[in-house]
Amino acid sequence: MKKAIIISVLLLCSKFVAMSQNVDEKLSSIQGKWALDDRKNVTIQRIIEAPSLNKEEIYNRALNFFAYYYIDENIKIVNLDKSHGLVVARGVFDNLNNSCRGWHVIKIDVKDGKAKILVTLTEYQYPKNISTDGVFNTWAHSKVSDEVPINAKGSKYVYWGNAFYSFFTKATSLVDSFEIAVKEGNTSNEIESSAW
Repeated sequence: MKKAIIISVLLLCSKFVAMSQNVDEKLSSIQGKWALDDRKNVTIQRIIEAPSLNKEEIYNRALNFFAYYYIDENIKIVNLDKSHGLVVARGVFDNLNNSCRGWHVIKIDVKDGKAKILVTLTEYQYPKNISTDGVFNTWAHSKVSDEVPINAKGSKYVYWGNAFYSFFTKATSLVDSFEIAVKEGNTSNEIESSAW
């Protein structure tokens, strides 16, 4: 009986070590690809060169991007300033890690021939209580800066490490998609041609 308990404990420990190593590898693979702003929010920034496009064309592609990229209600545009070439939106990515959601802010600045996108990862939202019918009825919130890897002393290393990795990869995918939208349009050059 003691052997069975010891073997079970060793297997459980080895599984946790393997999971931790997997998170270490994931976090190492994205190290240096994000930065912290003055408020300790994680930021991802890219400047996109589109020399053949003017400010208005890029601005319109930026606005259209939100319609194509967010096909649900997980985005809210909070500031549109066409004269300054500014779009600011607040969005959420679902299913980061076991029903964890990731709130983020997207800021897009445009001018003739280029656009800058800044995605700021601000907050996690995760289930706190589950009702008897399996529905999440209470949500808890945690700042990204309070959890692993930003806060090295954060708890639940595997949970938050995986959530952060997923959050980062979804944000990077958003930035990649925005770059394509600016350079090529949201559908295709042929379909979006003004010559019709």
